[in-house]
Amino acid sequence: MSSLQLRIRGEDSPSEFDAVLRQLKRDGCHLLVTGDVDGGVAGRATRRLLGDPNRDRERVLAVTDPTADHVDHCLPAGVRRTDPDVWVADPTGSQRSVPTDAAGVELPADCADRSDLGRLRAELVQAVGFFDDVRNGLSPAELRVGIASVTPLFDAHDRETVRRFLRAVGAIVRGVDGMGHVHLSLPDDHPTVADLSPLFDARIELRRREGLVPEQRWHVPEHDITSDWTKL
Repeated sequence: MSSLQLRIRGEDSPSEFDAVLRQLKRDGCHLLVTGDVDGGVAGRATRRLLGDPNRDRERVLAVTDPTADHVDHCLPAGVRRTDPDVWVADPTGSQRSVPTDAAGVELPADCADRSDLGRLRAELVQAVGFFDDVRNGLSPAELRVGIASVTPLFDAHDRETVRRFLRAVGAIVRGVDGMGHVHLSLPDDHPTVADLSPLFDARIELRRREGLVPEQRWHVPEHDITSDWTKL
């Protein structure tokens, strides 16, 4: 996030927003990415939020759709799902990829009495715990956790079940001062976004207007901040 140069609307100054971004990065945060955009734009946002490929990062990418074939497009350039610092979590096991050193871990997909969301939450706990142990404690923002899309979850579960899952994921990520994000493929002014927003520390709104490059703007309700639109 330190590479972002975002302008602020209204009375807040860029330096004030930069301070907020530094605080989120330092203390750990969970971000809601909104916008009814295509997979290419959403993938670009995920790649950026999963961190600079030239810096030490532990990355966990969660798959909510077992037919997803875009996992590799969600990873930063030069980062592969087989890298030792990458864990692709999938409750069905079809897209899962774990570091070699974690190959002996008993994965929650083997537990038939768990729901898919229960298995995914348990696997995220395992993945975060694994990287925390490997690193003997994670530095702020070292861990990046992304859920490429939570939209399929609403097709399969009631809203309160999804809310509990997202609340738990936020606690897991913040517990190690990590940075997590989930993408919800809905406009930022959709009622579902308003319902979920309190579970997150900030929102990143995406758009792509015809003939123009993809753009983003940040909303940090706790600080009453909304940025200008900037290139994604």
